[in-house]
Amino acid sequence: MNTSVFQNVMDEAVRKCLAHVQAGGLPFVGVVVDGAEVISGFGVNRVRETRDHTAHAEVVAMRDAMASRGRTELSGATLLATGEPCGLCYRFALDHGIESIHVAVDRDEAAAWGFDYRASYPAFGISDTRRAEVYHHLPTEHGLEPFARYRQTII
Repeated sequence: MNTSVFQNVMDEAVRKCLAHVQAGGLPFVGVVVDGAEVISGFGVNRVRETRDHTAHAEVVAMRDAMASRGRTELSGATLLATGEPCGLCYRFALDHGIESIHVAVDRDEAAAWGFDYRASYPAFGISDTRRAEVYHHLPTEHGLEPFARYRQTII
């Protein structure tokens, strides 16, 4: 998949993220692509409504992609995320064959907006070296807007 297609999908993910924040959700959306095809829905955090503490946006998207393909792995697929995944989501992605992870807002930017989960990486075996093997920054014009809007809802 070329970068312009990734960019279009990421822009859509940010729009979905804004809508999710407006509905009271967290500023994270994940989506899985394979080749030139989006193979998941735009996953949002479902922890509250499902009481499943692993139902983070990225995991929701990856589970959807696997279910839609009738498979238990995503070899060669790419995860796009509006905010860089936490250690749990990185681990889930790597364990299920995700080849690369593209993020609009990196972990340091997310931390500056109140979402500091950098300490979760070692607990899930995500070293800086392992992260660097799959991580790609894919900035988008409105990438920080969901975080800013979320902050406005909690103040």
